[in-house]
Amino acid sequence: MYEPPAHDRRRAGALAAPYDTMLAAYAAALAGSPLAASSKASYLRRVGRYLTWVAAASDRGLLAGEPLADTTVAVRTAHAYHGELHGRYAPSTINSTLAALEDFYARLHLGATGIPRRPAPGDRAGAR
Repeated sequence: MYEPPAHDRRRAGALAAPYDTMLAAYAAALAGSPLAASSKASYLRRVGRYLTWVAAASDRGLLAGEPLADTTVAVRTAHAYHGELHGRYAPSTINSTLAALEDFYARLHLGATGIPRRPAPGDRAGAR
């Protein structure tokens, strides 16, 4: 079974309910995935940061109701987080975070975020 690094386990323990349970469920779902161990650790770390942000934003009243209770609200929450990332992180970091969130949403049946990836500077993907 996949065991997250100690620093990720500490972060998971610091989360308030229900986010701690969500992160534990996600870690369990990742355990059976074919992803490389480094990808699992990265995804878990990025989702942990996301859930930490969700808990803090919810506590401050910035998110309505239960931010991950249903698909519609969960998608709005992901879009709000995406907005927080812009200007603070490089496009490649944002895209990696979005990949982790898409995986998290899919594994916990929250739907897709629908947030498009932005090409990183110098990225020729799709260029013809």
